[in-house]
Amino acid sequence: MQVAQINTNRNTAFKNGFYTVTRELDSSAMLSRSVIDLFGCTIPWIVMSNNSIERRERARKFLFDYAVIYMTPFLTLPFTNRLAMKYVGKLTKNLWSNNHKAIHISNEFLKDTDTMMNELRRMENKTTRGPFEVLFNKLYPKKKYEQKIDTENLLKSCNGDKEVLRQKLINSKNAVFISDSILTFGTLGSIPFINNEITKSQTGQKGFSAEMSMADKEIVEKRAEKYEKTKSKRFLSFAAATASTTALMSLAGFLSLKSKDSGKFLQYLKNNARAFDYVKGIYMSRFPLFIGSLITLTGNMLAARNTTERKDMAIRQGIGSAVFFGGDLLLASMFTNLSDRLFNTKLRKEENNNSAINKILPKVKPVKQILEEVETGKISGVNKKVSAGIFWANMLILMASMGYLVPKAINKMIKHDVEMDSKDR
Repeated sequence: MQVAQINTNRNTAFKNGFYTVTRELDSSAMLSRSVIDLFGCTIPWIVMSNNSIERRERARKFLFDYAVIYMTPFLTLPFTNRLAMKYVGKLTKNLWSNNHKAIHISNEFLKDTDTMMNELRRMENKTTRGPFEVLFNKLYPKKKYEQKIDTENLLKSCNGDKEVLRQKLINSKNAVFISDSILTFGTLGSIPFINNEITKSQTGQKGFSAEMSMADKEIVEKRAEKYEKTKSKRFLSFAAATASTTALMSLAGFLSLKSKDSGKFLQYLKNNARAFDYVKGIYMSRFPLFIGSLITLTGNMLAARNTTERKDMAIRQGIGSAVFFGGDLLLASMFTNLSDRLFNTKLRKEENNNSAINKILPKVKPVKQILEEVETGKISGVNKKVSAGIFWANMLILMASMGYLVPKAINKMIKHDVEMDSKDR
């Protein structure tokens, strides 16, 4: 998704590193979740493991997870975008063409040709820099490597046919989405299966690692018998779930844009197609990220070696997803409503807040918008401080609740399950 750039030469708010970091985290669901995962899950959950085997297993899983999460947007997607534009859309002749950035166009502008052309021409006048361009400019500041779209050249590759250009852009974006979803979510969901085999190979023990300090080896392995017999079928079930869910999202987010049917359902999908945009061409948006977390949860559940580990997985990832995709919005809305009423700040969105629920839990302006309004003098500077404060308060509350309360409750549950099973035997 093409993100409007702000003139940082005149915007003093963005010269402050604290507000720059806050704006970037608030703008990207993937980045903010990564911070919450690191300090609210990764570090505390490793520390609160029940034994050294579980600790190593959790550390290894998180290391693999972060490698995949960061590899995709910064290493694979810049090349995937170029490959899709060259080989799927056939809109560029080589991988280094400036026109590959036309793939950043938001889906909301691909519903018709006129809207698409207007947006492409707007993008043509903007200079955007991805990770590689930023790195290049730092290494070679005098060359100032910049990439701009040439709309006329794009049209020439389609013999001047705007509708063909629209279809090819949709195909290119769809190809990137499918490959990225399968790579990211398929790999993340497969990691628990791989991790189980590594633990078994290193320790010579089967079963849920958290239980290995709570019961005899025979009991732990007995509790994992069903998993050992069905693990191949479980993995194939996960692969099928990943492929089918990705296909459904593709149909909803991209192929619906190509349909000429004007039915209510298809029109609804077209109107909400921007939910599948990529911020700056590399950051997946919140909705597919949420669906992807469910795919990953499916893999984790199927890879659970017994019922207790399955409950462990469900609680950890279920609460994590619920807190991140709902809890942060709920907290932000509550704090914003309180601030606007008590301190007369202007943090609520003026539009779309007329419903009964939105009067109690109003929609909140993004930090980026608050900073812009402060810069233009539309609202006072105190709004900037309060907005950033609310964002970080939310992050700290989420990290504290997930990092301490969740593992503490789960460890008690594991101990109880093992004790009950031991008595039955």
